[in-house]
Amino acid sequence: MNVLVIAPHPDDETIGCGGTVGLHRGQGDRVGVVFLTSGELGLKQLPREQAWAIREQEATAAAKILGIQQLHFLRLPDWFVGDSLKAGAQLLRPLLVAGAPQLIYVPHEADGHPDHQAALPLLRRALRAGRLRAPELRAYEVWTPLAVHDHVADISRQMPRKLRALRVYRSQLASFNYERAARGLNAFRGELTARCRYAEVFRTTPLEAQA
Repeated sequence: MNVLVIAPHPDDETIGCGGTVGLHRGQGDRVGVVFLTSGELGLKQLPREQAWAIREQEATAAAKILGIQQLHFLRLPDWFVGDSLKAGAQLLRPLLVAGAPQLIYVPHEADGHPDHQAALPLLRRALRAGRLRAPELRAYEVWTPLAVHDHVADISRQMPRKLRALRVYRSQLASFNYERAARGLNAFRGELTARCRYAEVFRTTPLEAQA
């Protein structure tokens, strides 16, 4: 199966579904990631091009650990993806056509960052314009836990690899302890949802926005 992860910034793919990516790779699925931005505001003290280079290098190293086979960086403006839906959809559309994903992971619309909230509308726009065969969409959580979910993945065996990939994002760990946050959220999901040590959860999301 062809699987695609839509990540607003480098590290979202690892925090939100890094363990599940490992499960897909273990099943022989092909996994790619499209980064909507390269997260330049995470290094706002640096020139944009230098910030891009650092964060994309980290993403490439994390992808190698997780077994992700293809990476694409759209370099939309960090924090302002919502203002770039048309341009972003035009950039994303040919990647969807070429990759023909059957399953796409994307942040849920209520996740607590404007770029995360814009990711699903951008994806829907690209899918409509491309007249593509409808993939399954699953929403993941990063900043704000999902209120409702319908897919649970036991990632207990994948957690060491997920944390190893997350530690590659050294430029971001100085500001936030993402490792502690991911470990805590996945432990919470494991204990209360999956009855295992660590889990990731997802919500099936319709291709069309609900009224």
